[in-house]
Amino acid sequence: MSLVYEHLPEPTLRVYELLADHPGPDTTATPLAAALELPEVDVADALRQLHTVQLLDRRRGDRYLLPARLRRHAADLRDREQPSTRNRQRARLVDFYAATAAAVIPLIAPDAHRFSPFAAHEATPYLHPDERHARAWFGWEHQVLRQVATTAAAWGWDDVVVELAEAVWHLARPSYHHDDLAIVQQAGHTAAQRSHPAIAAVFRAREAAALSDLGHHDQALAAAADAAAAAHDGDAEPRLVALTYSLSGRVRLAAGQVDDASQDLHAALRAQRRVARDPHGHAVLHRRIGQAHLALGRVPDALRHLRTAHEELTRARYPLGAARTAVPLADALVAAGHADAAMAELSDARSRLGATTAVRYRAGLDLATARTAYHLGDTGITRRLTDTLISQLQHVGPGATADLHAARALRDLL
Repeated sequence: MSLVYEHLPEPTLRVYELLADHPGPDTTATPLAAALELPEVDVADALRQLHTVQLLDRRRGDRYLLPARLRRHAADLRDREQPSTRNRQRARLVDFYAATAAAVIPLIAPDAHRFSPFAAHEATPYLHPDERHARAWFGWEHQVLRQVATTAAAWGWDDVVVELAEAVWHLARPSYHHDDLAIVQQAGHTAAQRSHPAIAAVFRAREAAALSDLGHHDQALAAAADAAAAAHDGDAEPRLVALTYSLSGRVRLAAGQVDDASQDLHAALRAQRRVARDPHGHAVLHRRIGQAHLALGRVPDALRHLRTAHEELTRARYPLGAARTAVPLADALVAAGHADAAMAELSDARSRLGATTAVRYRAGLDLATARTAYHLGDTGITRRLTDTLISQLQHVGPGATADLHAARALRDLL
């Protein structure tokens, strides 16, 4: 091994040694080039050479992994580096991921309110051309970003952690990687408590939502209660109070505490009414209140709130939000005995989703369509959609468990 290593060119040696400090399981040339301040093409050549001489494993997507058997060797070599140089390269490596994640927020959530301040970055982020590329990047990097967040938190880089937690919230929500989401929001909450206590409740509430999606309802309820208590203290910004109570209501609804959920959601709506020009936040609250009414069997009230949410999102030109609202709206229409109208809403929602790569939202729409088709007696559509969902949802992340169980339960009815 040492003999092979000693005959490699100097840039290739630097790439190999840096991999001992990489926080994630695998990587590409771009972040390594940013850390080493080398041309990306040179780093890509170095990675290929290291793979050729069997010092790196190669994965799909031109991703490279330092094998466990070689990590000690690379780490020993890395220890010889000047501390100032090593610290700068490690900082730039972490900073590249954080800066790139922050740069995609306008692509994936252009109208969402951003709670975190901008952090100062040394590394230049990679700029994705559109939402599809940004989501694909997260699909490759979600585990790396989780470890970057915990690494930055250990270093006390609170501003970077808070900004990364903000970005990962928007990136991970449409996916099923809610284990990563929960860990990064927890890190964001800890960092915000130290650096930006006024917004710490946001990350605690988001952590609660991620835990709820994972089925950890007791932990989610405790986190939601913490967030609500923190948001209620002092002169909190109305938007923060609205978001915190909205997510708390969502958590309580998932845990079966429907009456408590309804109270939280109406508290959120009262706070939201004090926020100027936020049609998206207002509509999302109506959607969640409608879902609470539906869970309580109050179908007319559910339809009223869900139609309000759908109309506001459509009028404000939020096609993804309108498509998501169509799912509970269809369930309410089925409960009201209007399955044909429900199927029409779902068909319209499918066209609104377009070519989005938001796998969780597409799966939710397919699941609602399968339920509606079952009520219409079209078991062929129900069978096709549930079979596809069962196949797709087994390997997309732990947050998919509830939807997977729902698809299997529906399939068992046939």
